[in-house]
Parts: sequence; structure tokens; C-alpha cells
Amino acid sequence: MTDSYLLHNGTRVFTDSSERPSMASFMLAYFSAVKGKKKVLEMCSGSGIVSFWNYDRGFCGKTVMVDIRSDQLKLADMTASANGLDVETVNGDASSYRSDERFDAVICNPPFFNEQDQSADPDKKAFRHENGLDPDSLFRTAALNLKQRGHLYFCHVPDRLADIFESLRKNGLEPKTIRFCRHSADRLPFLVLVDAIFKGGKKLTVLPDLCVMDKEGNYTAEMMDICEEDYV
Repeated sequence: MTDSYLLHNGTRVFTDSSERPSMASFMLAYFSAVKGKKKVLEMCSGSGIVSFWNYDRGFCGKTVMVDIRSDQLKLADMTASANGLDVETVNGDASSYRSDERFDAVICNPPFFNEQDQSADPDKKAFRHENGLDPDSLFRTAALNLKQRGHLYFCHVPDRLADIFESLRKNGLEPKTIRFCRHSADRLPFLVLVDAIFKGGKKLTVLPDLCVMDKEGNYTAEMMDICEEDYV
């Protein structure tokens, strides 16, 4: 079944009612905040919520969305058509995607898990477990599709950060900005947001942590701005 809802500035987004966009997707969109008439590649796009959030907040360029699940791309096509957005969808393995043109930015909310028990559900397995799109494959593909000094924005689990930094540099991508995300200030981070630049210089900025809840157990003002009020 298909659901739809309005983003902050009126963009109508279509999603699968059984697979709502994750909080990590909204956080990644907020962190990337791509503006202007740039060309963006979204890998592992699903129904495209990250890019559509950026369109809703002022992005007006072209986006190519790549995902292995055709049903999710159909929802992305519905959203793009309903809002008159310049979006191209590509059904295929993101790790093997190559474009004749280079992109200003690549955005990816990748599958995180590689050692946990694999889900018996093939759809859940496709977007939760690496299965061929490990960090090294992701970064190699991003580097092949980015302009020099183009940005790669992605999220991952913090306990993989050492391997992630090593793999980024191996593929010519320099981590420039990171931000940890916590459910509350007294809990360990559950997510890290990373901005890496292709052929960038060696200087890393660590932003203040992003907290989902305040000490009273309510969503923080920043989190309410990131996620739509009727979504959280």
C-alpha cells in the first residue's frame, strides 16, 4: 500500500506504508543539505526521501537515483512527477553504477550490517545488509562518479568508523566533517554522518552531536526541524 505526506515546504512524497523512511535518512538529508543547481547521485536511494527532502529545502538541480529495488524507484518516480522535479531513476546495483558525467555530490544511506544474521525477507536483506555494497565498494563507486572536490555524504554505524576512514583515503576521499547522532545526551551515538571530499585536503571537523530527545524525553527543536511533525 502506498502512503503520501507533505514535507515542510509542500513537497508531496510517496512511500511504501510498510517501509517508512528511517530517521537516519532524514538526518542524512539535513546533514547534506545540497543547494542550488548541482548534479547529485543518490545511491541506495529507496523511494528517494533524502533527495526529496533536499528539493523541499531549496535544491533545484538534477538527481540520479540508483537502487536495486524497482518498487521503491516507482515511488520515487511518482514523487518526482507529482512535484515536477528533475529526477532520473536507475534500477540496478549501486556498486556498479557508472555515469558519463561527473557529479557534484553523491549521497548514500547504505546497508550497515555485515555480520548479523541475514534476514529471510529478500527486500529487508537488500537494504539492511551489505551483500556486495561494503564501504570499500561504496567509496570506490563514489570516487569514480564525483567531480574533483565533489562531496560524498553518507551515514554509518560508529563502530565501523576506523575502517571507514581507512577505506575513504584508499579511494581518494578525505573525511572533512563528521557528526555523531544520539538518541539522548546520556546515550552512546547510534549513527555517524560523514562528509568526505574527493581529492580534498587533510583537515577534519567534528560537529556537536545531534540529539533526538531532550532530557524531558521530547524531540529536540533541531530534530523537529529535520523530521516533519506528523512523521515523528
